[in-house]
Amino acid sequence: MSAPPYGPDLPVVLLTGGPGMGKQQLLEELRDRFGGKAPVALVDCADPQYEREAGERPSCRSAATETLYDIAQRMAEWHGPGGAVPTPRFFAGMAAVAAVATGLRPQELDEELTRYRPLLHAPQTRVTRIFKNMAHGYLVALAAVVAPAAAMPLVGTALSEFLETLAARGDEPVQGTYRNYPGAAGSAATGLRLLGRSFRRDEEARRFAEGFLFRALREDVDAAYSGAGARLKRVGRPAILLQHSNWPVGRKLLAAALDDWAEGHRGRAVLLVASERMAEPLFLAGERRTEDLAVYRPDEQAAPKTWERVPARGHLGQAVLLLRMPPLTSVQVKQQVLDQAGAVDNAGLLLRAQGAVRRLSGLRPRMVQRLAEAAAQLPPLDNDRDLLDHRAILDGSPTAVRDVLLEELVLRQLPERLPVGHTDRWLDLLTHLSVAHSGDCARTLLRSSHLEQLAGGLTADQVQQYLLESGWPACERHFIGDFGLRQLLMSRLYGPTDTSSATSTAWRRNHSLLHASYRSLPEAPDLAFGTTAAHGLNHDLVAGGGPERAIRHLAAEFPASGTRAEEWCEQLLAIAQAPLLSGPDVRHARMNVAEIVGTTLERQLDQLLHAVWLCEERTRPADAAAADKMEDLLGDLALAYPAAAPVLARRAGEWGKRAGGKRPLQPCACTSHFSQGS
Repeated sequence: MSAPPYGPDLPVVLLTGGPGMGKQQLLEELRDRFGGKAPVALVDCADPQYEREAGERPSCRSAATETLYDIAQRMAEWHGPGGAVPTPRFFAGMAAVAAVATGLRPQELDEELTRYRPLLHAPQTRVTRIFKNMAHGYLVALAAVVAPAAAMPLVGTALSEFLETLAARGDEPVQGTYRNYPGAAGSAATGLRLLGRSFRRDEEARRFAEGFLFRALREDVDAAYSGAGARLKRVGRPAILLQHSNWPVGRKLLAAALDDWAEGHRGRAVLLVASERMAEPLFLAGERRTEDLAVYRPDEQAAPKTWERVPARGHLGQAVLLLRMPPLTSVQVKQQVLDQAGAVDNAGLLLRAQGAVRRLSGLRPRMVQRLAEAAAQLPPLDNDRDLLDHRAILDGSPTAVRDVLLEELVLRQLPERLPVGHTDRWLDLLTHLSVAHSGDCARTLLRSSHLEQLAGGLTADQVQQYLLESGWPACERHFIGDFGLRQLLMSRLYGPTDTSSATSTAWRRNHSLLHASYRSLPEAPDLAFGTTAAHGLNHDLVAGGGPERAIRHLAAEFPASGTRAEEWCEQLLAIAQAPLLSGPDVRHARMNVAEIVGTTLERQLDQLLHAVWLCEERTRPADAAAADKMEDLLGDLALAYPAAAPVLARRAGEWGKRAGGKRPLQPCACTSHFSQGS
C-alpha cells in the first residue's frame, strides 16, 4: 500500500450549498468511483428510517446509533481489496448498551446481540488468512460471548460477568478503547458499563455515549488499515460520507468528530460531510466559526497538492476544510443545453434556450440539468416560464417541469424544524408567498382569511428562517430570495399563460389583497419599494388593474426640483418590476404611443413606464428597442424639467448601460447571476 497523499492528519471536509447544488451527486460520485477500491460508506442523516428503527428499541437504540450501525454494516459487507472491515469496538459498545438497558426481555436482548454479530466477520482473503490466527482470532471469541447471553437476565453479577468477558475476549482492540472511557479508571469492563449507563441516563449523557461509539467505529476502520496485512492488500483510504449533516444526527456525529480531533484522536479515514447551510452551519457554536475554517473554492482555485492547517482563533476550526459547492458558469450551461439539443441546428432557438436556462436555474447544477433536458423538447420560447409550464419527458413520463423540480428541491428537502403537521402544506404555502416582496408583505397575506388556515400558525418570520436553514438564500427585495425557486412557485400559482380566469383566482386575489392593503396605508417609507404607495401599485399592475393609477401617481409625485428625483426614479423602477400575467402584451405599442388621456407629462410617463416595464422583465431576453426608447424618454424629460435634469440624465445613462449589458435596472441579491450572459 503506497502512502496516501496529504499525510496522516486529515481535516473534516464540509461541503456546503443549497438545494440543487450537487452535494448528493458529488457524494454518490465519490462512492461509485472509489468504492470499488476502498471501503466507502454513504449515509443520509435525514433518512427517517433511522428514527423508525430506533423507535423499535428506544432503550438501547437511537437515530445516531442506527446511523452508525448502517455505516458498520457497509464496512462489514466490503468485498474489495483487503476484504471486509470488522468493527469489534463498535460491536462491543452496542452489546454493552443492550446489556445495560432496562426493560429488555431475554429474547429481545438475544435478538439485539444477534443483530450486531455480523459486524465481526473477518476479511476472507489470501493475505488476511495468513494473519487471521494472530490478528483476528479475538473476533470469533468475541462473537461467542453473546451466544449464551440470553440464557438469563443480565442483572447484578451476571451483567458484571458478561461485561468482563466482553472486554477480555475483545482483546486489545476493545480493551484499548473502553479503558479510556471517562471514569473507567483503566478498566474496559467498567468503561463498557459506564457507556451503557450514559446511554440510558439523560439526553446529554446519551449524546456523549453516541459520540464515543462513533470514535470506536472510526478506530475500527483505522485498524483495518494498520498492520502488515493492510500494507500488503489495502489501498487508498476508507471514507465515511454523511449527507444532510446539518440535521440532528449529522450535527451530533460531526460535533463528536471535531471534539475527538481537539483531544488528539485523529485517524486515517476520510470524513466528508454535506450541509445545506450556506451561511453559519448549525453545528458551529462558540469557537467554531466559519471565519476560523480553511476554505477551498473549486471554482476559483486549483486542487491543493498539500494540506496545511491554518492558524485559527478556535482550535476546532483547524479541523475543518470548508468547500462551498460552486455554481455552474455560463459556458457550462451552454454546453449542457447543446448536449441535450442533439441534432437541433437552429442557432437562435439554442441561444434563447441557453438564456432561459441560465436565468431560471440560478446556475444550480440540478436545475440546469433538468431545464436543459426540457428545453431540448420545446418550440421557441416567448416567456422563460413557458419552460416551467411545459410537460416534458423527464424520467420517462410527461410531467410539468416545475413539478419535477419542486419535488426534487422542495418536497424531498423539507426544513428540518418544520412541524410535522405542516409538511403537506409547505409547498402550497410557499406558492402563495411567492408574490410577497418583504416580511410585511408576507405577514399581510398570512393574516388573510384564505391563507390563515393554510399557514396553521406559522409566521412569516418562521417561514423565512426555515428557507434559510434549508439552504435557500435571502434577497433584500423578495420574500422568496432565490430567483429560480420563486419562478417555480409563481409558475405553479399562475399556471400557463392561457390559464382560464376560473383557475387564476388565487394569484389575482393575492395581488389584489396586497394592493388594497398598501393603498389603505398612509404614505410612508417602504424598505423594498421606497413608499407604500409604490408597493401597492406594483401589485395593482400585476393583478391587471391597468397602468393608469400608476401613471397618475408617478405624475403627481414627479419632482419639480432635483431634491426628490432620486426617490422618484426608485419608485418608477419598483412599480415596473411586475410580471405580465394576463391580457395582450401592449407594452411595445404604448412605449411608442401613449394611450392615457391626460396631461403631456402623464402621456410621457405612460410611454416611459411601459419602456421600463419591458426592460425590467426578468423572464425574457433583454429588449434593445425598449432600452433605447427608455433612454430617449428620460432624456426628453431632462430637457423639459431642468431642475430634475441632472438626476434624470444620469439615470438615463446608468439604466441604458445596464439594459445594454442585459442586467436588471435595479439589481438585487437574487439576480446577481444575470450579469453572466443574455
